[in-house]
Amino acid sequence: MNKRIGKIAGKLVASADAAIGQSLSNGAPGSVKAPRTEPGLVAAVVVEAVPAMARAWRSHLQPLGLAVEISAVFTHQSPKVRFTSSANVTGICELADMLVVIDDLRTKIRTAALVQAKMAAQRGWVKIGGYQNKLQLNLFQNWPPFDFEEKVYNLQQVDFQKSGGAAGSGVYGIIDRHWLTAPRVPNWKQLDPSVVPGATAAAPTLGEFIVLMLGNKAGRDATLGQYPSDWARTVEALLKVTFHNQFHERRSMGASAFPRGNTTMAFLMSGQLLQHVVISNGMLPVDVQPEIVNVEEPPLVKAISTLLVTLSDNGLSHEFADGVGRVSP
Repeated sequence: MNKRIGKIAGKLVASADAAIGQSLSNGAPGSVKAPRTEPGLVAAVVVEAVPAMARAWRSHLQPLGLAVEISAVFTHQSPKVRFTSSANVTGICELADMLVVIDDLRTKIRTAALVQAKMAAQRGWVKIGGYQNKLQLNLFQNWPPFDFEEKVYNLQQVDFQKSGGAAGSGVYGIIDRHWLTAPRVPNWKQLDPSVVPGATAAAPTLGEFIVLMLGNKAGRDATLGQYPSDWARTVEALLKVTFHNQFHERRSMGASAFPRGNTTMAFLMSGQLLQHVVISNGMLPVDVQPEIVNVEEPPLVKAISTLLVTLSDNGLSHEFADGVGRVSP
């Protein structure tokens, strides 16, 4: 891990976990009650935790000459993939619930991980039941070649096993709302698929996992490079669809590009939340209310809920023209 980050890793983990725990307790802005389903909990983390996390991280990183920007999208949809399981059964399931990406503009290294969110069945333990859930687990445990169902991705026979194996590509995010003692807040643990179902006690928290990704000690290298792996190409495609196509193609929204700067926007259709966007470099107020944008039609393509952390030296500007942190000329 970078020496500068290593010195404050504990503070970064503590502040991230505090923001995440608070969001899991309260839900996303506008929630009537605390979320109790995986989509609601993912939305809470993506939407509410980001401003508080970015603000705290700015205070820790700025004195070290580092800048951070966190850009997040929550969407109810996820792209679907078709594959043949280890039991020789062909099935279709969602690729994942969330994508976490670290773009380090100083080193030009990208690290990413797909996350499948699950509620803990009991305190400190996750179970997997039902055909679709078991099919999803089979995908994460084996990563056989798969095809995207949505044509917009233009990816077929994707093989994460190439270029060094699929380790680190996916992880289960176990949200535990069972508690015996204070503090009475849910926690989110990141569990390797190889030990699912199982106990979560030894697994890192989501905050710790993200900080480990900052040091390339969790997740998987997704840097494109001259000869990008299927994994790197998939991460790039997911970012482009989520951060660009989603907004460019929805004419009823008015603006054709992804929102920029410190902002939070909620896209609604007939009063129902379709998508929520939050971007913060630490200057977005923690209690800010989202700008409401009413749309006339749902997204044309299926994106994925994403948490994108861009790290740079102070004074190095970057933008998200395609959902990817890039140094401005």
